[in-house]
Order: sequence, then C-alpha cells, then structure tokens
Amino acid sequence: MGIVNIEIQYLDTVEWLQNAKPNVTIDANVDVWRIKIANHLTLIGQLVKLLLPDEVKRAERYYQEKDRRRFIVSRAALRTILGQYLDQKPEDIRFEIGPNKKPFVKTTGTAINYNTSHSDEWVTIAVSKTAVGIDTEKIDHLFAYKEILADNFSEDEISFINQSDSAEKFILLWTRKEAITKLTSQGLDERLKDIPSLNGNHLVNSNIINSSKGIKLLSFKLDNGNLATLAYESENVMAIQFHDIDLTSL
Repeated sequence: MGIVNIEIQYLDTVEWLQNAKPNVTIDANVDVWRIKIANHLTLIGQLVKLLLPDEVKRAERYYQEKDRRRFIVSRAALRTILGQYLDQKPEDIRFEIGPNKKPFVKTTGTAINYNTSHSDEWVTIAVSKTAVGIDTEKIDHLFAYKEILADNFSEDEISFINQSDSAEKFILLWTRKEAITKLTSQGLDERLKDIPSLNGNHLVNSNIINSSKGIKLLSFKLDNGNLATLAYESENVMAIQFHDIDLTSL
C-alpha cells in the first residue's frame, strides 16, 4: 500500500477552441471535448449510420426519445473524435471491455484512453494517452443532496458545501469524486467518502483510489448550469486543450 498525491484545481476561465482539429499524436496533452446535443438533432439520421448494429439496438431500447437522441449523438461523437486520432473511419472504431468493465479502444498502434459523460444538453469526452475520467453534472437546486452527505463526504467537505451556494458546491465536489472513480474504474463504493474533493494537494492511500499513480483534477463550467471535472493520471504537468465542436466540422 503506497501513498498517492491528488492535486485538485478549479479553472475560473476556460478557452474553448472552436472546431479545432485534435493533436493526433496525443504525446503530452489531454483533450476535452464538449458537444451540445441540441445542435445535432437535425443530424440524427446521419449520425446513427456511424453506429454498429448493436449500438443501434441499444439506442432503440431507450423509452424516452430525448435519451435515444442523446445516446446517438454521444456515441457518434465518440466515434468521430477517436477516428481523428486513430486515422480511421468512425464506423470502423472497435471497443472492448477491460478490467472492472471499463471500455477501451481496440488498436494496434499507440494506446489511447477516453472517457465520456453527459448532462443536460452536453456530452463531454476526454482523450489522452494516460488514464482519464470525466464527469459532467447539471446544477440541480431541487436535488435532495443533504440526504447523502454523511455517507459520501468528509466533515470538511460537508462544511464547505454548507457555507453558501450549497447546490453548486455539492455538484462541484461530486463531479470530482466521480471523475476519479471513473478514471480508476472502481465505481461508487464505500471508499467514496475518503476520496478527497477539495482544492489543493491531498496524500491518499493508493487502495482508497485504486491507483498507484498521481492524479490531477481540473474542474470547470460547461455553461452557467453545468459543471464538469476532468481527472487524469500523471506525475508530470500535461497540457490541457478544450474543444467546442460541431460534428459536421470533423
């Protein structure tokens, strides 16, 4: 059992690159992509053609039309973006399931890691050569978050949440905890309370976060109603690029 450093920051401002091409070498950077679902609803007929038959069946199983469309946009976006890195057609991308049921891209070339999340009108996708996790949540002032504080947050975290703007602060810390668990594939279990989520540097036993490598977290707003947190494994500083795209541009 070792000790791991977790560095957590909040970005007050984010420069979203408009329809920029990704760095296909993915040497020392992490790319974060955001896709607005509403901007792609007229393209559903085209986007669904990028999905494999089993993905189309999965989309059809959604009871709500909005959920079906969100899945199609999300999956097509993931295929389109990964295709840029791998120099493959979106429909040729193949996924497999790894440890703890975390999906990964099947490739004979450079390893590429990704993670996806969606909330409200946004899909977010993180891509890197290192393990990544991303979580996106809508700031819901009606959610009864107080009922789950004691089981999932430390005393210092609860104090921070209760100071002011409690709903937003709860979502902020929640995205951080979930981004870490998505990165490490450990899931939301009894260790969630011990996973740090406040700004700063935290030394944590590696068995708490299911990782022996240092982890960095960056939180930011997608818009005024949605927060997101990126988590990535790295002992070194890595460049982060934020992309705001229209799929028709790739």
